[in-house]
Amino acid sequence: MASSYSTSLKIQLMGNGEDSGVWGSISNTNWNLMEQAVSGVQTITMANANYTLTNLNGVSDEARNMVLVVQGTNSAIYQVIIPLNQPKMYVVSNQTTGGYAITIGSSTGAIITIPNGVTAQVYTDGTNTYSAQTGSAGNFTVNGTLTSTGLTDTGNMTVGGTLGVTGATSLNGGGTSTTPVSSDNSNNIATTAFVKNVTGTLGTMSTQNSNNVNITGGTITGSYGLTAANATNSITAVNVSGTVAAANGGTGLTSPGASGNLLVSNGTAWTSATLASSGIKLGLGITGEVWNNVTGSRSANTPYTNSRSYPIMVTISMHTGSSGSNPSYIYVDGIVVNQSSSGGWTGGTDFTCTTIVPPGKTYSTNSTAAGALWVELY
Repeated sequence: MASSYSTSLKIQLMGNGEDSGVWGSISNTNWNLMEQAVSGVQTITMANANYTLTNLNGVSDEARNMVLVVQGTNSAIYQVIIPLNQPKMYVVSNQTTGGYAITIGSSTGAIITIPNGVTAQVYTDGTNTYSAQTGSAGNFTVNGTLTSTGLTDTGNMTVGGTLGVTGATSLNGGGTSTTPVSSDNSNNIATTAFVKNVTGTLGTMSTQNSNNVNITGGTITGSYGLTAANATNSITAVNVSGTVAAANGGTGLTSPGASGNLLVSNGTAWTSATLASSGIKLGLGITGEVWNNVTGSRSANTPYTNSRSYPIMVTISMHTGSSGSNPSYIYVDGIVVNQSSSGGWTGGTDFTCTTIVPPGKTYSTNSTAAGALWVELY
């Protein structure tokens, strides 16, 4: 029988009666190849392409090694291609630069992805490649830092220290926790006992916080009225089907005010009031703003700030040079929002430009004609 080579490790299988006088040399080579398969460490270098391991009969090659240290620089995910139809186990260390994962497997069949910086054990049945470590038969201890891209615990988990979670947490099976006191407004996880303790009875209005409070009966009494504390905590609507008592006694409120008006109390009775009379400004003339001539206090190339809590409107006289040169602009927060330019008129052209300035924004013009007229609606 002629000599042949084993399927997986390509070890020479000597035929009976062959290799007389060289049997010892061939045996030593075979043992060296066996040692390479058991403990060999092979470094390979990828270069933005798939890498096919060398696979040779009876001599040292890359595919026979137990450990593959993968280096080089990749700008995408590429594959280390192992021999087809040769079952074997590998330890693979992805030490490539560029931050990309690599894959390992045969030219056909399933492959395994190994993230950058990770060392993993894999095995192939000759066609498909699998992870060689998907679980622990007993206890599993991590002495360093455990980093996981996905973690599923089917049993009990105990954390003796602090558990920090930066993403969303879903407790689909429910859970228990210690119950904070009802006055605790720190960032704690509320329990059912805490919620019941806080919302079991309505309590006083000073301890209630809600976007909508529907009152279907009874009266609202006390020394404090319903007020808007600031712009982010305003009361947009109070729906009342019963009677609301006026502050400090009074006749109370039995019907809403005129549409679009506010309901206010002077301590004796509720009355209807407009937004403007209640000191609420919407700007642009909606709540009674008027035009103001500020020509004497404004000049070109000087930024001014709308310090009001509502938008204002600004109208400025502007001038351009002839033939379209030296156009004039209005800026809001440094951005051009209006422009005037001549169409070839000798000496230039005069224009009047208008813009809206939101609250807190700056506005200015580069036109030297601004001193002729500058009016603002506020």
